[in-house]
Amino acid sequence: MKFTMFLSGLLLLFLLPNWTESVETVDINTLARIINFFEQNYKRVNNDGVERQYAAAINVPKHQCQQNFIPAQNNFLTQENALNVKNAITDETNALYQGSELIAAGTRKMRKYKMHSESLLLNPADNSPMTRLLNKRKDGCSIFYTFDSPCVDTCLNPTSRANILDALRNWKEHDGIKAFVFKNFWKFDIDKDLQAEFKQIVAHVPLFRCVSENQCYACKGEGNTPIDAHCLPPREI
Repeated sequence: MKFTMFLSGLLLLFLLPNWTESVETVDINTLARIINFFEQNYKRVNNDGVERQYAAAINVPKHQCQQNFIPAQNNFLTQENALNVKNAITDETNALYQGSELIAAGTRKMRKYKMHSESLLLNPADNSPMTRLLNKRKDGCSIFYTFDSPCVDTCLNPTSRANILDALRNWKEHDGIKAFVFKNFWKFDIDKDLQAEFKQIVAHVPLFRCVSENQCYACKGEGNTPIDAHCLPPREI
């Protein structure tokens, strides 16, 4: 009996890595190409060339997030018109676009502040543009991209009414490939403890930083694993 249990334990150890590897994740090279597609087609830029904050999310067939897929106008988000997207998110009275496989947002002018693009897409958590997008395809590939990292004081603050944490918790329950991606660090958060703050995202969905069409980084941070240095502001020496 003890020998049988020993063999069973060994079999479990051999099988466990395979179970771990079976979890579907985005291909990181394909992810870089997808984010570059966003930047080429939807990025907000002032007339003077200054890049502005925006966010976009997709829910597409999962093969479009797997190895060797190359997004192009004729095979990716074909139902979305890039000019319509840019016009919608640039209009700060609404700043929101909701399409078939894509949602996007700029910043919306309120009386005393601007509503951030992440909050526009992810709130209210149970009935947001992201909720409706995810409901359209239950087991596809869902990617959320924000040009600047979510702000600590609002988006990642559990006490803020505009925080995105409940929405991320809901997204975690969605089947399929998932990725939360940012490019730059929000300028007011450079000196804050982003190691701890970003772990709030990783608790629900995998976090990535994509800096070019050829380079994305998996931020890691699950459990006791630290956030990868590429996903944190450089330390001053």
